[in-house]
Amino acid sequence: MSSSEVEYRRGEYRKSAARREQIVEAAFAVFSELGYTAGSVSEIARRVGMTQTGVLHHFKGGKTALLQAVLDRRDEQAQAILADKRGIELLRSLPRITESQLDKRGMIQAYRMLSTEAVNPDHPAHAHFRERQQMVARGIEQAFREAVEDGDAAADLDPRAAALSALAMTEGLEVMWLNGFDVDMVEGSRRHIQQFLTTEL
Repeated sequence: MSSSEVEYRRGEYRKSAARREQIVEAAFAVFSELGYTAGSVSEIARRVGMTQTGVLHHFKGGKTALLQAVLDRRDEQAQAILADKRGIELLRSLPRITESQLDKRGMIQAYRMLSTEAVNPDHPAHAHFRERQQMVARGIEQAFREAVEDGDAAADLDPRAAALSALAMTEGLEVMWLNGFDVDMVEGSRRHIQQFLTTEL
């Protein structure tokens, strides 16, 4: 293969990657605004100035593949907030993740609906959600363990129990908020985590 052919292929790859990124951004916006059920591939295509066939060329799994890409993006944003944090600093960041998503009700709803559907072991997203929850639980458990080591929590705290309680509270508040309850997810999460700590969040 000549150097010009190599450069051409690299250029095509970069254009394809950029187009895929545009599609994911549009899908994120559509699912955030309209939810997964109402959000359509045709609307996503319209926002990026493509045909529906063109979008599906990049996401051959269709709407499900687009949602998976959006879910991955959501996780990336959360991970960016938690990056390089440990102990109480990581725990302080958990309510901030919730706060960063308050204007994305449709996306939270889509995520919650899909995670409920994915409880079925035969669901295509089952492994994704199971592994994600286990990973999140381990990360929070480690943060509580570090908080104990750093003197920010009582020595007899059970880090695993505290992590599962914090995760259950956060997800429960999310469901109540989606169902119209007047709850403050950010403050509720912060107060719940605080009860396991001796240092102010």
